[in-house]
Amino acid sequence: MGHSCKKLSSYEGDCIYRVMEVVMMKNGSTCGKATSNHLLLVDNNQETLKFVQESMDDIITNIIRVNKMTKTNKKIDENAKLFEKNLDPLFSVMAEKTEGSILDKLSVSLKKALILMAMDRYKSNKDSVCKALGISPEKLDGEMVLCGISKERHAA
Repeated sequence: MGHSCKKLSSYEGDCIYRVMEVVMMKNGSTCGKATSNHLLLVDNNQETLKFVQESMDDIITNIIRVNKMTKTNKKIDENAKLFEKNLDPLFSVMAEKTEGSILDKLSVSLKKALILMAMDRYKSNKDSVCKALGISPEKLDGEMVLCGISKERHAA
């Protein structure tokens, strides 16, 4: 929320903005250590300051959401870098041998490799394979057909 003032005299004090520090603590923490500090730049109008004070729970909830999204994005970036490093030789080979649609072919190839690795690891136990891959038995059957994995291998 912002407030537009036509005269500088409408502000509280001699400042146009205030900086507010939000110090967040973990629930049940009695040692007094802050888990995170955040700065808010707030319009120095009395209505705005009152709104911020009344809405502090919502502000803190949003700060927590942003922190979680940031942590998730960092983890995704780290995993992507790991895959990029390890898949670079594979990509080079596939780029040389295929005429376009690398992503489609790679997607099916990766699915097939993951299904085969899970089947080997869990000795073709359908329930264990489905749980490891996070899919239903029907979805596993469909993916096996799509990837050209024989039913004999599945039954083994």
